[in-house]
Amino acid sequence: MQKVMMAGMLLLIGASCNKTSTYRITGNLPNAEEGSLVELTGLNAAGEDSLLNTAKITRGRFEIPVNESCEMVWLRIPDVKREIPVFFEPQVREYRLEADGNGRARISGGALQQEWNDYRDRIAVFESRKDSIEEAYKEYVQKDDLFGKMHLRAVYDDLQVAQEQFEDSLLRQTDNIVAAAIVWMQSKRLAAGQALEEKVALLGEKALLTGPGKAVKQQVDNMIHIKEGKIAPDFTQNDPQGKPVSLYGIKAKLKILDFWASWCGPCRAETPNVRRIYEKYRKDGLEIISVSLDTKRENWLKAVESDRMDWIHTSDLQGWDNAVARLYGIKSVPAIFVLDQENRIIGQNLRGKELEEVIRKVLKE
Repeated sequence: MQKVMMAGMLLLIGASCNKTSTYRITGNLPNAEEGSLVELTGLNAAGEDSLLNTAKITRGRFEIPVNESCEMVWLRIPDVKREIPVFFEPQVREYRLEADGNGRARISGGALQQEWNDYRDRIAVFESRKDSIEEAYKEYVQKDDLFGKMHLRAVYDDLQVAQEQFEDSLLRQTDNIVAAAIVWMQSKRLAAGQALEEKVALLGEKALLTGPGKAVKQQVDNMIHIKEGKIAPDFTQNDPQGKPVSLYGIKAKLKILDFWASWCGPCRAETPNVRRIYEKYRKDGLEIISVSLDTKRENWLKAVESDRMDWIHTSDLQGWDNAVARLYGIKSVPAIFVLDQENRIIGQNLRGKELEEVIRKVLKE
């Protein structure tokens, strides 16, 4: 999940929470470190995580009151592998978490919560089977058994298809916040694979009216104008000297629009390749505009200098709330768009040789 925004973010998206009633979540975590924190988060207006409350674990137990009438929240538990959603219902006020020592946990309380638990139980069966196949595949790799590897790959692919079919069927039949949350919690992966729009299309009217439903629908709406073949939306943002930079105002045969941050390891690992491409094709009409999602000016400029990023840079130092990042629906970095002379998007999220190949075809052929 995205970085938690700590300060003052207590309002959830849409009508997710109103200060009218109280729920209570208690938990039993016998293996948790004394004094460690359980975090309670929800969606902010941008459809991203926002910290609502924390509770210390004392003698293996915790309690968190939720002083809003929330649709749902997420619990982050020490030593538990994934965030756990809690689905609130007006007639159910008490919710209880139980965890084992293997990084698994579940919450009881209400019909919606049971729907989620049933879904996770079914997915766990698929995941366990796939894990077994992956372990067996490693043995065939060691044996250099081509037939065995091909067989297991086919079995794995069939299992993946069956899992997708189960989930799609569930989304069609479950017109509520549970279905919306299933899509929202996978939205980053689905967006990267160009599959988010298809999943959102399976959601019913009631699901789309929930907080996570509105968030994924907005994400899809934002993505419509940044698909390949579309004209990239214009923007104006200041460079390090405070001079306004307009995307359309930069004239070049080809542009790379690069979203990054100084704290992003994968971004900076790709920088040498981007720098090499820029040095190689700049004379042919390539330009780069890097939009930083930093919040501290000194960190931003230090990274630009140390990584020798000698091209155009902009930032409003608002982190994930960067206006350009919001315009382009950026949920993770690095994110790269390749634009032609008319600012039409001709490539997305390309790296390494794939990025250079697109640039070479346009500028050299």
